Amino acid sequence: MTGAPLPAVHQPADGRVRGGAAFAWLWIAGSLLAGAALALLAALPPLPTSADTAAAWVGTAGFQLTWSGELLFFATVAWGAGAVGAFGTRGAGSPVRRAVALVALAVALVAFLVVLLGLGRLVYPVLDAAPAADVLVLLVSEVIGAVHLALLALAVVATALQAPVRRGHRAATAAGIGFGALFLVGSYPWLLPTWANLLVAGSVAGWGALVGAAALSRD
Repeated sequence: MTGAPLPAVHQPADGRVRGGAAFAWLWIAGSLLAGAALALLAALPPLPTSADTAAAWVGTAGFQLTWSGELLFFATVAWGAGAVGAFGTRGAGSPVRRAVALVALAVALVAFLVVLLGLGRLVYPVLDAAPAADVLVLLVSEVIGAVHLALLALAVVATALQAPVRRGHRAATAAGIGFGALFLVGSYPWLLPTWANLLVAGSVAGWGALVGAAALSRD
């Protein structure tokens, strides 16, 4: 017996690192899918001006309405899972800011689900019964209102989660506020031209990819 201390046994962290990277990739995938869905909605033809033209508008915009709904489903699943894993309890920064960001993102994802339900009723027949014209107008209004709510919530998320820039804390804060302001303006899509709504959709995807890439490099 020499009395020498036994060497410490270190548990391999490869599994935890791989798990963190997977969550970061889910975050990136969810944000890219959400941006693509918002871009499809931004590319919709001009909204119907009366209840009588709503049915023709839905028929013309069927491709965008269908695929934006499909993308939003996978975006909601991937983004939600990635957010919980990448930023729930192990993310960098203030835990209060992370909590605010997660709650706001949850609001955005719920709003995406409302958009998904509205789009589904618009494009998929139920019992072979097409909705009446006033119901179509109500569904379109619901989709627009839910997109408004989602972008408002994403403005809070972008402000709470500092943008990953390399010029210091102040630059990161300013970039986050800048993205948040852009999403805030974009939450009024009916007031913006198509190119501006497409810019907002691309910014959602780009901002989400940047934040996810920062989490990925940290892991």
